[in-house]
Amino acid sequence: MSAALARWRLALRMARRDVRRSKGRSALVAVMVGTPVMLAVMLSTLYATDDVTPLEDMTAQLGSSDARLSWHGYPIEQSPDGQEGGGSSAEDRAPEPDPGPGGVRALLPGAEILEVRSTYVTFVGRAGTGRLREVDTTPPMADGLVDLTEGRTPERVGEIVLTPHVRDRLDAALGETVDVAGRDVTVVGVGTFGSVDPNPFASGAVGFPGTFDLGESDGAEREYLVDRDAPVTWEDVKRLNSEGFWVISRHVLENPPPASARYDLDAWDGGRDTSAEAVLVIIVTAVLLQVVLLAGPAFAVGARRQRRDLALLAAAGGTPADVRRTVLAQAAVLGAGSSVVGAALGLALSPLVIAVLPRWFDEGFGPYDVMWPAVTAAVVLGVAASLLAALVPARQVANQDVTAALVGRRAAPSRRNGWPLVGLVLVAVGLGVCFTAGIQPGGETAVAASTVAIVLGTVFLTPLVIGLVGRVGGRMPLTLRLAVRDTARQRSRSTPAIAAVMATVAGLTALAIANASDFEHDRRSYEFTYPLGTTMLSEESGPVDTAAQAAGEAARVTFTPIGTAGQRGSDAAGEGWIDVAVETEDWGRWDTREVAVATPEELAGWGIELTPEQGETLRTGGALVAGPSLLDGDGRVTLGTYEETSDGASEDPRTVALDGSAADLGMGAVPQGREPVVALAVIAPQTAQAQAIPYERSRALADSTLTAQQLRDVRAALRELPGEQSTWTEQGFDGTFTVQLLLLVGAGGIAVLIGTLSATGLALADARPDFATLAAVGAGPRTRRGVAAAQAVVLGALGALLGVLVGFAPGLAAAWPLTSGRWGALEGTGSGPVIDVPWGILATLVFVVPLIAAVASAIVTRGRVPLTRRLAQ
Repeated sequence: MSAALARWRLALRMARRDVRRSKGRSALVAVMVGTPVMLAVMLSTLYATDDVTPLEDMTAQLGSSDARLSWHGYPIEQSPDGQEGGGSSAEDRAPEPDPGPGGVRALLPGAEILEVRSTYVTFVGRAGTGRLREVDTTPPMADGLVDLTEGRTPERVGEIVLTPHVRDRLDAALGETVDVAGRDVTVVGVGTFGSVDPNPFASGAVGFPGTFDLGESDGAEREYLVDRDAPVTWEDVKRLNSEGFWVISRHVLENPPPASARYDLDAWDGGRDTSAEAVLVIIVTAVLLQVVLLAGPAFAVGARRQRRDLALLAAAGGTPADVRRTVLAQAAVLGAGSSVVGAALGLALSPLVIAVLPRWFDEGFGPYDVMWPAVTAAVVLGVAASLLAALVPARQVANQDVTAALVGRRAAPSRRNGWPLVGLVLVAVGLGVCFTAGIQPGGETAVAASTVAIVLGTVFLTPLVIGLVGRVGGRMPLTLRLAVRDTARQRSRSTPAIAAVMATVAGLTALAIANASDFEHDRRSYEFTYPLGTTMLSEESGPVDTAAQAAGEAARVTFTPIGTAGQRGSDAAGEGWIDVAVETEDWGRWDTREVAVATPEELAGWGIELTPEQGETLRTGGALVAGPSLLDGDGRVTLGTYEETSDGASEDPRTVALDGSAADLGMGAVPQGREPVVALAVIAPQTAQAQAIPYERSRALADSTLTAQQLRDVRAALRELPGEQSTWTEQGFDGTFTVQLLLLVGAGGIAVLIGTLSATGLALADARPDFATLAAVGAGPRTRRGVAAAQAVVLGALGALLGVLVGFAPGLAAAWPLTSGRWGALEGTGSGPVIDVPWGILATLVFVVPLIAAVASAIVTRGRVPLTRRLAQ
């Protein structure tokens, strides 16, 4: 065994003994180091679980088949896993019709084909819009396509499997008959189809072929599962690509081709985006800095408490390197132990988070997966942060006066002012990046990088700031004067503690200003769709008249329907649309181009009162418009009709010119913003019919504000009706900043408390001889507690105040692109940035949290200390 290894072995053995003896300090370091490691492991595990790989998804995509083919219509180039690609640039031709199963068999002779047809439908019972599929799941090649949680797969026409969300919204039990897409079908199972990553709020159903007659619908999408004796190789995939098929092959997923045999897809992916890696580097740097600053004072406490033991080691012949090695060994033991425990806790808590998150967010997770390289990196980062945090205390104690340490005499404290010039340069660079690249759209990475630069620069300036504060301490009360003097004298101990608080508060300040400004921007820019308190009833599957009558009778009010020009589901496939809009170059003044179809009486129910002349204009085939600028020089308004079929083809637009008259189409005053209009133009039903303008009567407005009981009565009445109805009441901007407020205050408060209390404990440990002197000259127990509280106030308030000042610039820079309306400015609706500083949050961090830390320090501090002998210094 080499001499160096023997020395490290001895140092590690001494470190383990000291960790067991100093359980409180060891626990504090473990929390400081282990918590970031735990969070990093949890985040990496959530990311890996959410990132479902093609291999993990293979069974759900292919079942037990060899490949899945979908028709693209023209030659394509794709990645081996089928996740990237597009139309081939080698040949350009119009899309061709799907060749069907026969075309697949011609390309893959001897293969068995299983056809899957699908379309989108709106489910009855407010279960939303989802994908409806027809597939025979009885053949062996379909095993695994449907992931059942209850029941069985469909075996005959009229049987279906519902996703859990649809089952819950329809309140359908197994064996029950429900209405799906206008068909009465029997629920035989509950589960998901085609993905191992089920969305908890996804709406969908799988039926036996023929249940919904999707085979007769030209708008249905078709996919083909292929099973044959020979695997579908990469050469087969490329051949099928040239014929217009997109292919996912089991053999290719399990045996990817070499890079030389793949397509060059640079034209389709647009180059590699490295912004995620840049943000990751910034986050790792910030976490490392935070751990070093927080754990540094704790290691300094341990080193100071071991001054005599380490002095004995030096007196017995140990070199300064041996002393440094002893302190660093303690950091290595504590860092390794806390990092491993933190990683284990992160892995243990991740399944719980994965189970809970889908209930709050519209997102599902795949199979539980651990990113072991990230876990290893987090542990190594934790150990490295511990060693960096202990590096300065180790050097200080290695250079101490051995004689002074043996007799209990404290060494004269150092009073370095840091590296102010380096700090000023870093702050200047950070501010420059903040207000140049940071205020541009997409400047989040620049803001994060500049924040790290400003924080590092302020760390270098902190000793100088502490010295300036110490000069004004003589005018303060006794307890505060002692605390300020001690903070200024012990800058090597105070600087990392204050910097740790500062770094945390700076990040939270920037986040708070950005979020508060974004929230205020959303509140100011809210546009009322209807007058405040108005309830609107809509019908997705047909005319709203029946629902309006039922809702009005239930609530004892009047719901007045009107029509909207245009039509959805206009072709045989049910997926085309016709849009009718006012042709105007003055659209920037309006938030709609809709054309309403209504009589004067119906408009009165919507709060629109017409003059006799305006009513006559409607009845005689003219149109009412919301402003004179919508009329041309001849007093006419032009309506454009745009049609697109389900296959994506667009018809040439058709325009209709009508005699127009300007009218007040506003529905009533609103608290802020523009008065909402019923539409940009209104025509009568007979005019729409005469001009062949399609329209739908899909919405109705209540003539008075509904109470909560009336709304419940309306919803109860609508549940008895077929189709999909919904109600919505205009409540104005209903966003809230409460959750963000609590999170910011809670996170900031905990960080400030941890940093302040750890630094206060170190200060009190150093000040034991001073307290003994105070007790000897008659100071009571209250004085010691007062000094402890004052120490917490000074450290916490100074760190928090610096953090607020440091975080202000990044916060303003982050708020600028979020609220400046740069994209709206292209349409003439942009506005300047909205800056809202949450002074309550910042005041809480600067004043309230340090006071809490002061009270906690006073409570846990012993009032009486044993008298010790003071030696001449």
